[in-house]
Amino acid sequence: MLYMGHIFEDRKRRKYGLFSNFIYSMKSAKEWDRKLFWAQLLMVVPNVAASLLGTYLPSRLVSDLTAQVGMARLMMELVVICVVMWLGNAAFEVMLEYCELEGSFICNHYAKKFVRKIMDVDYDYLEDEAFQKVSGNAWRVARFGQGVSNAVVAFPQFLSFLAGVVVYGILLVQRSILLLLITMFSVSVSLWLLSIARKKHAQYYEKLALSAKKAGYITAQATDSAAGKDIRIYHLTDWFLEKYDGALQEIGRVYGIIHDWYTFRNLSHALLQLLVDGAAFGLLARMLAGGEITAAEFVFYIGLVSGFSLYFEEMLRQVMSFNNTSASVSYLREFLEVEDRWNRGEGVGAGQMEQIRKAPVKLEFRNVSFTYPSSERPTLKNINVVIRPGEKIALIGLNGAGKTTLVKLMCGFYHPTEGEILLNDIPVERFSRDEYYSLVSVLFQDSTMMALSLDENLTGQKLEEIDRERLERVLKLSNFESVYEKLAEKGRTPLVREINKTATDFSGGEKQRMLFARTLYQDAPLVILDEPTAALDPIAENELYLNYGKSMEGKTGIYISHRLSSTRFCDRILLLEHGEIIEEGTHESLLAGRTRYAELFEIQSQYYKEESERKRRSELMDDAYEAKAERRGVFDE
Repeated sequence: MLYMGHIFEDRKRRKYGLFSNFIYSMKSAKEWDRKLFWAQLLMVVPNVAASLLGTYLPSRLVSDLTAQVGMARLMMELVVICVVMWLGNAAFEVMLEYCELEGSFICNHYAKKFVRKIMDVDYDYLEDEAFQKVSGNAWRVARFGQGVSNAVVAFPQFLSFLAGVVVYGILLVQRSILLLLITMFSVSVSLWLLSIARKKHAQYYEKLALSAKKAGYITAQATDSAAGKDIRIYHLTDWFLEKYDGALQEIGRVYGIIHDWYTFRNLSHALLQLLVDGAAFGLLARMLAGGEITAAEFVFYIGLVSGFSLYFEEMLRQVMSFNNTSASVSYLREFLEVEDRWNRGEGVGAGQMEQIRKAPVKLEFRNVSFTYPSSERPTLKNINVVIRPGEKIALIGLNGAGKTTLVKLMCGFYHPTEGEILLNDIPVERFSRDEYYSLVSVLFQDSTMMALSLDENLTGQKLEEIDRERLERVLKLSNFESVYEKLAEKGRTPLVREINKTATDFSGGEKQRMLFARTLYQDAPLVILDEPTAALDPIAENELYLNYGKSMEGKTGIYISHRLSSTRFCDRILLLEHGEIIEEGTHESLLAGRTRYAELFEIQSQYYKEESERKRRSELMDDAYEAKAERRGVFDE
């Protein structure tokens, strides 16, 4: 089985075309709300109709005035046309607002899909740099309304512009195809110039982003309390200001270049529009002078030229804009379509799972090696070990030995690059992910509390679903019962003050015991404790050791620790060094020989003796100082 990172980095990246993303967005809109889809289609009619009436109105007035119709009829026609135009525009605006509202709902919908997906993907994706980039892009798309939600609004607008181009183009070509071509040429050249300006913007964007990043870094350092000490002590203010000024000047220079390109485009567009309008209006004037068209038709075709030019330009703008929208949709689709490697099917089945959960499990590593994608050297090499049912194993080693990686393999977060892992002689990949996770309970070094009630944190269940008898038992085994009972709200106590200002925060030791209780509550046959005593004082640590045997009854336990003295209560010790298990045995047997374990134990024991002596001397000095202060106080009185 290969490590996920290799697969994600090396797999062929999906390509999503403009048309494909457009269809995906429309299907998403239709799936979200069928009414939204039909609203997108129907809103085209009132928009184009209202626009065409607005173009027709001046020519109608000129025609009526030329024919010298009565003022009453003239005003009636004016009112009727204006009312119809208002109704058309109002209908379009109402439906557009509806599309924008539903677009925001779709944004929330995809934000929820993102959160569900990111919490559900295989864990090793979360540590993969390529995936992190994809998920980061996808989150910005899902959260900030880009992509699908933008397309929901852009689609009816594009259809309106397209319909306007078709209708206005047909009316123009009936009179003069040259008139149509002149107008199309003007808009096309103008947008070509705009695309050049945007490309220049993109070219300089990296320079702009780098300078902005430098300026942001300096600002962050200036406001950081830790950096503030160094800035003041080492007189770095002027140096930082010089760098900051340089970054700001570079930002200004790049903005100036971008501004110049857009100015050139705008001036060119204005000149081109003037020339083309002059050509179009000159052509219409010649037709009027030659008697080919009436004055009313002259006014009408001028409106058609302006309307066609507007619709044609906006349609092409939408196409250009949808290129960015399409890229956003691609980010979202790529993320949502990430494939899981864990079996999400039936797995080994409910019957076999019931049998496995009845007794302690056996965990076996067969020729297991593991190499991170970014490394050429394996972190773990040829691990062969059998952890027998009900056995209590201590896994020890110096920092960097590979303990954390081995734990993640045990948890199913990583998969071996070579070899296989078996649970009760069943290859781990045969289990579904949910099945396997139900068999493993872990207390990580960096386990976190959630912004929920205490009971919800302890059990991962709704309050009405909690097994109270089991909860009481694990509270005693973890020595968290006394803390729990002192709380006014008991299990309903809210946690995490960052979310709830009235929440309760625990000390490091209390939090560790709470998390240990949570680990035990899961009642899994395989329990892994990763540095469970790191935040405990010596008394609490000793209590955990005493209760360890009781808490592990009927379970297979794996205990990871830096403190070698804490391994005495385990059945067997595995010493990991440089990614290999170099020694195994009981505490006594390993100390009896000239082993690496005995060497490390002696070094650590000496360190703790010296540390204890330093603390004792410090306490004696504090006591002497306090006694002297008391005597001085008596004489002062």
